[in-house]
Amino acid sequence: MWWDRERIDWYMRAASRTDFHRHLATAIENHLGKDERILELGCGLGYISRILADDGYAIKATDSNEEAILAAASMGHPGIFHPLDAEGPISESDALLMIFFGRLREEGGLRHYLERTKRIVYVISEHRGQSDDLRKNGMEPEATMAYLGSLPDIAFTAEHFEADFHQPLKDRKEALRYIERMYGSGNAERYMAFLRDDGDGLLLPNHKHATVFTIERRSV
Repeated sequence: MWWDRERIDWYMRAASRTDFHRHLATAIENHLGKDERILELGCGLGYISRILADDGYAIKATDSNEEAILAAASMGHPGIFHPLDAEGPISESDALLMIFFGRLREEGGLRHYLERTKRIVYVISEHRGQSDDLRKNGMEPEATMAYLGSLPDIAFTAEHFEADFHQPLKDRKEALRYIERMYGSGNAERYMAFLRDDGDGLLLPNHKHATVFTIERRSV
C-alpha cells in the first residue's frame, strides 16, 4: 500500500507548512454543489475532504488504506471517513471526487465510475515540482485529454492548477531516504541538488502542477 507511517509523517509535515490544500479545495469547489452527494475515492489523509466538510459540502471520503483512513479521521470530521476498495462496488453519488487517483484511463475504469455518478471531478498531477527536466508524468495532462476527447459520448473540461507544497526534512540523511522512496534511487543525486536550508532543517521545493478535470456523459 502506498501510505505507511513514514509517508504519513512526511506528508503531514509538508501540509503543516502550506495552504496548498485550501487552494486546491477552492479550485475543486468550483465544480461541486452543496446540495450534491459527493463520494471521494482515494482520499488519503483527508485534507481536501475535511475542508469540503468545513465548507458545508456533503462528502463521504474513502480509501483502501486503513492506516490512512485512521490518520485522516484523527484530524477531524471522523464520521466522513470510511475504508473502501475503489475497484469494488461503490455507492451512487451526484459527484465522484478523485484526487491524484491514477485509474481513470485503465480499461473499463471510466465507465465503471460513471455508472454510479453523474459527474467526476478528477485531479491529476504532472509531477514536475522541481523542474521540467525531472517531470515524472510527462504524458499528462495531454494523455488524459486525448483519451477523453476520443470518447464521443463524454464531455469534459480541464483547468490548470499550481501551488507550492514544499517538503520539510530534518537532514540530508532523511532527505535521501525521502527522495529514494518518493522518486526512486535513480534520480536521487539530481533531486538532492534542489535541497535548501530553511533555517530549521532542510526543504525540498515542490511547486505542484496539476489539472482539474470535470467529466460527464454528453446530453442526448
